[in-house]
Formats: sequence, C-alpha cells, structure tokens
Amino acid sequence: MFAAGAGQRRSRVAATLKWIAESLSLPGPADATLDGASQRRTTGLAGLVLLVAVAAGLLGQGAYYPSVQRPVGVLVAAATLLALAAWPLTRGDARLLPVVPALALAAWAVVDGALLGMPGAGVRPALLLLGVVAVLLVCRRLGQEDREVLLIGVTGIGLAVALAGWLGVAGRAGSWAFQAQGLWRASSTLSYPNATAAVLVPVALLVLARRVWLPRSVPLALAATGLLAGLGATMSRAGAFALAVGLVVLAGLRGPRVTARAAVGPLAGALVALICLVSSMPAASPPRPALALAGLCAGLALAATVARLKRWPAVALLGGALLACLAALLATGGGVDGAAQTVAGARINLASPDRTGALHAALRLVAQHPLTGAGPGHADLRWKGQDNVTQLFAYVHNEYAQVAAELGLVGLVLLAVLLGALARLLWSARATGPAGAGWAGVVAAAAAFAVHSGFDFVWHLPAVVLTVTLLAGAVLPPPDTAAARKPHLTAQAKETDENQAAH
Repeated sequence: MFAAGAGQRRSRVAATLKWIAESLSLPGPADATLDGASQRRTTGLAGLVLLVAVAAGLLGQGAYYPSVQRPVGVLVAAATLLALAAWPLTRGDARLLPVVPALALAAWAVVDGALLGMPGAGVRPALLLLGVVAVLLVCRRLGQEDREVLLIGVTGIGLAVALAGWLGVAGRAGSWAFQAQGLWRASSTLSYPNATAAVLVPVALLVLARRVWLPRSVPLALAATGLLAGLGATMSRAGAFALAVGLVVLAGLRGPRVTARAAVGPLAGALVALICLVSSMPAASPPRPALALAGLCAGLALAATVARLKRWPAVALLGGALLACLAALLATGGGVDGAAQTVAGARINLASPDRTGALHAALRLVAQHPLTGAGPGHADLRWKGQDNVTQLFAYVHNEYAQVAAELGLVGLVLLAVLLGALARLLWSARATGPAGAGWAGVVAAAAAFAVHSGFDFVWHLPAVVLTVTLLAGAVLPPPDTAAARKPHLTAQAKETDENQAAH
C-alpha cells in the first residue's frame, strides 16, 4: 500500500513538472538550448521564484521551523531547476570559488553526525549550505533587469519587516514585539529582535550605497530611513555595531564624503523616529502610538527634505529639526526622559553575562572534542550562573564558536575556507559606475553580516542567510558568457548561411 502511494505521488510530481516544462516551453532532450528570449524569460521566472522563497522565509519566522523550511526549500529547488534548464551548468560553475568549500562543509556535517552516532543530525546544516550554492547559481544566470527586480524586491521585503517591527513596539502588535529586560523590542515577522536587525542592516547598506550614486533620490532616502527606523526599534547592540562596520567599509570603497552625504539624512530621520518611539518601549508604561507615528512621519519628511537640498542648507535644517524635536518632546512631557533612562540602562552597555557563560561553555566543548565537536545541533552549553544556578543554552550567540562546538576544528577550518572564498568571489566581481554602487553596498552588507554573526545565532534562521546570499549573488558576473551563448550564435550563423544559399 505504501509503495503504491509513493508511486502515485511520483507520478503526480512527474506530471506537474512536465506541465511546467511545457508551459514555459523548456527544451526537451532533442533541444538542449533555449533561444535568447526564452532563456531570459525562464531565468527571470527563476529569479521571481527565488524572491518568493526569501519573502516566505522572512515573513515566516525566518524559516526557523520545519513547517516553513519545507516550502522555502521547494521554492529554492524550483528556482534552481528553472535557471539550470535555461542556462545549464558550465565549467565556470564548478570552478566557482565557494562551491567546493560549501559542499565539503556540508559533507563534513553529515559525516560528523554519523561518526558521533547521530545519523541525520547534519542534514539540516548540509541543506542550508546546498541552498547557498543554489542561490548563487540562480542569481548568476539573471539578466541585469532581473537582478534589479530582485534587489528592489528584497528592499520591499525589508521595509515590510521594518514596518512590522515598528508596529510591534508602537502598538504592542501581536508577536511582532519581544519583551525582555523590561523593554518591548521589535522582533517583527522573524520573532527575534537580533535576527530582524541582521536582515535590516544589510538591506539598509545596499540602499545607502545606491544613494551614493543617486544622492538626491527621495525614494531611496525614504527607503533607507524606514529600514533604519525599523533597526532602531530592535534595540540590537550587535545590529548597531554591524551597521557602523558596514558604513566604514562603504566609506572605504566609495569615499567618506559621499558616503556621509548619502547616510546623514536617513540616519537623522531614523533618529527622530526612534526618539519618539522610545516612550513606547518600557514594559511598565503604556504605548504611545500617536507620538511614535508623528515621529516616524517627521523623520521621513526630514530625510526626504535633506535629500533635495544642497549640503549646507541640509546640515542647518538637520540640526534645527533635531533640536526642535528634542525640545518639543521635553517641553510637552512626552515621557521620553524617563523612558530613555530605562532603555539606556538596559541596552546601552556591554554587559551580557549569559552570553559570556555560553561562550565559555562552548570553548570547553571544543577542548573536550577538538576535532569532531559535540555533533551538529548537539552543543550542550551548561555553566553555573548567578546564585550558583545551572544555566542551559542551545546557542552560543556566536556562530563561529557554535560551529567549532558542534563540528570541531575541522568544521571551523572548512568554514574559514568557505568565508574566504566568498570574500574573494565578491572582490573579483567589483565594478564601476552604477553597478559599482550596488557592488559596494553588497560588500558592506556582507561585512556587516559577518560581524553580526559573531554576536547572535543568525545562521540558524535559514531565510536570513539566504537573503544575504541573494544580495551577493546579484552582483556576480554570469558564468562563461561566450560559451553559454555559442549554441545560439551557431544557430543564427546556420540560418544566415541557408539564407545566403537561397539567394
């Protein structure tokens, strides 16, 4: 009975794939290549499917749970099949720098689990690594217009995440806010403030890099301000530090003056929005949604106005608006003073005893199992906390230490090789002009995410990793352009010869 059911399911899947192939006019065995228009149409559809996968993951708690991981995985697989059908694998894909290290790390995760008597434990990290490779392969095959659609789509999804988090704090809306340390912080659709920040920072850096090229663009100024306002609502210290690192990288790549000019308006607007949101953060006081909304509107208006003015009038307007905002709030008793003290006491410090204890526990696991670690997903982090109470954490809040604790030094070395390959690949893709602005933003985003990964368990939310990978893939050059176009050009030459013979 089970065999018959499985056979029926395979038949349905085969019929569905056949229908999709016929609908898209994909090539059959006798027609191994697509013409240029069909190729662009199919790869463009692959990009849209990939964008839907990222959206489903980010809006579904970061794809942390299997109920969301499965549809996201199916969508990524479908996008990969479409892209490879239009543009088959080439030697350049096999030589793509991150491919071999990613596959090696995936294989080690599976083998490590089997060696430690936990077969199947390494499947989840292995699938995530395969997803990273798949996203890079799909994005490389997209045309410039499709890549632009992809980046605009990711920016729109980021704005939706930022808005949900802001609403969560301003109106205590459902699960979009997270209460800890006596504060309400934006967790948005990812259900975790620091993961929300890990998404918003890279997307914000991408938009700010585009503002370097188009400094007077009001839509870009509004988008950057909205993303930064959402970031401020998370009150993520790691997010703020990662943003600072990303801005430094962006300034190094594009120049300090133009970077400052691009960032000052959105940063100021986000600061105004945050000042008015602070009074809604303390759990002991009621939310003030009207004040928060007024601050957000004022911040967006400020950023848009600064984008349209020249330097010195913009600076004067910026300083005057900030001073007027602060004076008005303090004079009208908006509750900002006491709320600011509460927020500062909880978040503006470097103290984190639980994370320090978890890190020490992870290092002890590495000392006990230096080569293999404790096994994928089996890092038992225990230590004595305050009052001699045993603390137990599943995550180190440091992904590099987490890999060392679970996969040992072998896994850590393979991870270092993979990250080095990704960095080299991005550097080799550097460009100039408008494309250079996007490239610089992606490099800054990748650097910020790498820094943030040292402070939170953001790799355990697959959608976050896939989002950053998508940004990186969108600036990569296509694989073996000349070789890939050769069959199409040969067909054109043949048609030309036949026409000449007819005449």
